[in-house]
Amino acid sequence: MATRRSLSKKSPQPEHDHSHSDSHSHESHSHSLFSPHSHGPAASTATAETLMAAFRGAGDRGSQITLIGLFANIALTAIKGAAGYFTHSAALIADAGHSLSDLLGDGVTLVCWRLSRKPPSEAYPFGFAKFETLGTTTVSLFLIGGALGLGFHSYHLLLTALSETASALPAGPLQELLTNMSTVAPSAPSLGHGHSHSHSHDVLDPNALWFAALGVLSKEWLYRITKTVADQENSSVLLANAFHHRSDAYSSLVMFFAILGTWWFPALPLDPIGGLLVSIVILRQGVGLLYGAWGDLTDAGIPLDTRQALKQILDPLLASSASPSSSSSLLGIRYLRGRRAGSLVFVDLTAEVPKTLSVHDAVSLEGKISSTLKEARKEVTEVRVKFETVE
Repeated sequence: MATRRSLSKKSPQPEHDHSHSDSHSHESHSHSLFSPHSHGPAASTATAETLMAAFRGAGDRGSQITLIGLFANIALTAIKGAAGYFTHSAALIADAGHSLSDLLGDGVTLVCWRLSRKPPSEAYPFGFAKFETLGTTTVSLFLIGGALGLGFHSYHLLLTALSETASALPAGPLQELLTNMSTVAPSAPSLGHGHSHSHSHDVLDPNALWFAALGVLSKEWLYRITKTVADQENSSVLLANAFHHRSDAYSSLVMFFAILGTWWFPALPLDPIGGLLVSIVILRQGVGLLYGAWGDLTDAGIPLDTRQALKQILDPLLASSASPSSSSSLLGIRYLRGRRAGSLVFVDLTAEVPKTLSVHDAVSLEGKISSTLKEARKEVTEVRVKFETVE
């Protein structure tokens, strides 16, 4: 059986465990919203300058797409609010209030995105990538809270609608069933979600539908362009904000059919039924994002298929490979593992090498392993290699 001993016996450094922290530099993102551990007037000036740099976007797509969403929400708030006032649509006014509250989500996304792109510092030697995970967690909680609020509110409206329907029915089993179901309406929880919809029978201006449709189309457009950038940047916080935009599109769509339903089918509770369905979709998205962010925060390992893919990238380097890039010094790869921090992946592995391998050759082999993984997978930011010798 092959025996193994650490190559470190030939070197003062125990395992040649090198950290390539330079890959965290992100020079193009060197400005951030905040400067930690700074005090005094100079710090205030620096903070103001970096804040303005963030709102200018500093040339990076993540900041720019988030600012587009932020300014779009400001415009939608003004347009929907004015349209709701002039068309006598309580639904539009409520949706305008929700667009205003969405500015908080955009702000969290912008701050966490900018912080996550800072280079490592003495206080954060492994970089700031987990601030992106923190932002994903916050936005996912916004989604979950919005879904629960919309769900409870829609449930309350459904019970109220059933109560009104029951009172108009003749005595019989159906009337009794609806009455029993709606008796809990006065005590049903209503969280006052921003997408509350009026069920009054006031005549609405037909133009309210145009503004509701504008909300649906604009939010779906924001979702698509934000998701495109999120995929390109491999960013979880941008993806969470994209789903936040889509949840608003779904809610605005419910509002659209609620307004439409007041004319076509005034007796049917289309609004609360649609609201319940949408709340389930949004809740599922929020929980999925929170689950992934929780794994990053607790240093969960990367999935098995990702580990296998990383090992396959290194297969051409093995001595047993017929590839021109193979190395006679690399006999095997074992114990490859990794963890995520925002959009980045940290990898460490054990490389089997001959016992005659010199320290110089070991350092060269480590650089080759690291560069191979980083060139193949842009999310890999650091590779730590432990060498073990075999007979």
